[in-house]
Amino acid sequence: MKSFISKKIKEISLLLGLLCFFSSSGVVFASDVFAECGGDFQVFLEKAKKHAQKKGVSEKAISEALKFTKFNKKIIEMDRRQKSFKMSFMDFSGRAINNYRLVNGKKNIKKHSNIFEQANRLFGVPAEVITAFWAMETDFGAVQGEFHTLSSLATLGFDCRRPELFQPEFIAAIQLVERGDIDAEKTTGAWAGEIGQVQMLPKDILEFGFDGNGDGKVLLKESAEDAIMTAANLIGHMGWVKNEPWLDEVFLSENFNWQLAGFGRSRPLREWKKLGVKLRQGDFSEKYNRESTLLLPQGRYGPAFLVYRNFEIYLKWNDSFIYTVTAAHLATRLEGRKKYKHKNPEGILTIDSMILLQNLLHKRGYDVGKIDGILGAKTRQSVRKLQLLYGLPADSWPNLELLERLSN
Repeated sequence: MKSFISKKIKEISLLLGLLCFFSSSGVVFASDVFAECGGDFQVFLEKAKKHAQKKGVSEKAISEALKFTKFNKKIIEMDRRQKSFKMSFMDFSGRAINNYRLVNGKKNIKKHSNIFEQANRLFGVPAEVITAFWAMETDFGAVQGEFHTLSSLATLGFDCRRPELFQPEFIAAIQLVERGDIDAEKTTGAWAGEIGQVQMLPKDILEFGFDGNGDGKVLLKESAEDAIMTAANLIGHMGWVKNEPWLDEVFLSENFNWQLAGFGRSRPLREWKKLGVKLRQGDFSEKYNRESTLLLPQGRYGPAFLVYRNFEIYLKWNDSFIYTVTAAHLATRLEGRKKYKHKNPEGILTIDSMILLQNLLHKRGYDVGKIDGILGAKTRQSVRKLQLLYGLPADSWPNLELLERLSN
């Protein structure tokens, strides 16, 4: 399956014992976990019924929902084997930003211009930003998933890996059944329970669902208007700042100080200009005090981008670095900008080589997080520290030369 199908699932950490669970969209109190994980699935459904009753859901809606909810072993298997993609930025973005999405994205912006104008007026979110997510998630509704939504959420809520996330989502799905926004028998979506053309979980739909076509319902599978307005509502509430950029491609000199790139090292635009950073399009004449961060998703020979505070919304939507930079660049392409330029970047290490690198870094005391062959934030940061130690260009991109020096 596509690596980004389950992208919006947020890992929730249990804090302070039984007090509450925190997620990026708010607080989930322990009382929302209504059943112990595992055991008998029918007992789980009975507890779900009682919890939904306490929430004020009608007996009719609960009975209708539970009648079609089944345990699906395949969902557990998929959850266990899901992995973050191990592609480089250029490989992933090269596939994700294809001609189909560019052509049809622009057509959809024109086709739904009125609803996009309304979304921008109400929530300040540009059409290109919404359309990029729409493309990345489901190819404008063409690929939404074939898993029975209620069964997926109930199965994951019953399982012991993340009940604190999925049990509240299952109850929210029953509430959507009562509201008429999903069909208890027929609604399908991604294996992890996301629904519709912009792939959202039920709690977000309950909170941010928007009737874009005025039919009195929020039907994210069938209605492009509902999907557009709901996505805009969610993005707006995440903190999108109207009339501000999210990403600009930049050009850097050969002798640039590469260690200045990366999260946590932002600086005003006027300082980037003094350092020789050049915008590919436009100039720094406005907003000199605007904070921005330099990103090198594939090292110093790959594309370079300045990102602004609106880019944080991309990370809230999906915390994958490669996905978010790709989605943000796709949005600029839909605006009419050109494909990024690059020199001759080195490809990503193989999984085996990356695991070897992580093990060697770990033995030297660096924190690489989980040793899994994935170039995540902690591995990038550790690579940067080692490059500085060796006097190498600190662009956080591991290559065979660095691996060989570590091995000796």
